[in-house]
Amino acid sequence: MEEALLSLLRDMGLGEYEARTLYALFRLGTGDTRTIAQHAEVPRTKVYDILRNFVQKGYVIEMDTRPKRYAVTDPLRVLQLMVKEKKERVERLEKRVKNIGKIIPLLADTGEIEGNYILRFKRPETLVSMLEGETDDATVVGSTGKSRELLARLKGKHLASPFDFILTEKAVYIPLAPLGEPSRETTVVVFQDKNVIDVFRRWLDGT
Repeated sequence: MEEALLSLLRDMGLGEYEARTLYALFRLGTGDTRTIAQHAEVPRTKVYDILRNFVQKGYVIEMDTRPKRYAVTDPLRVLQLMVKEKKERVERLEKRVKNIGKIIPLLADTGEIEGNYILRFKRPETLVSMLEGETDDATVVGSTGKSRELLARLKGKHLASPFDFILTEKAVYIPLAPLGEPSRETTVVVFQDKNVIDVFRRWLDGT
């Protein structure tokens, strides 16, 4: 039963430490970080961050005690919430695929693409800070309320769309996941090729 539930939690997208921590709370019902870490066999320093993330997602309740204790009152509700999140993510992906699919044929006509590279950031705010001086005439596209709120710091024209990108005079920045989604790392593909920039401008003109 233990391995079956851990496997399910991994399939829901949790990492190994996250799955073990949540499983430990399912069994304990409530516990402080030391107890949870012991039952989960996860380093206590990792458990702090994992529990904080679970509280934000609504999986876990943080109790006003000393030391702090955490509780899962309804494991089935937590699993149902995780399934709902997965469904919503798939729906967003379907919308992104549909719209990116419109751009791919245009990219195929650009010939060899030059000047593309990958950027990775621990926090999406780092990307926004980096681009604040480059986006006077930018088009900033956000797919979620959270990403649009984050991108509002940038100057330029803001549009709602099923996927994110930032189009400047110099480059197109395309996050591989919406900037507002919780993530361990933000990966951004950058195209400096003029033909690619023109493709995105033509696509925007047609939306």
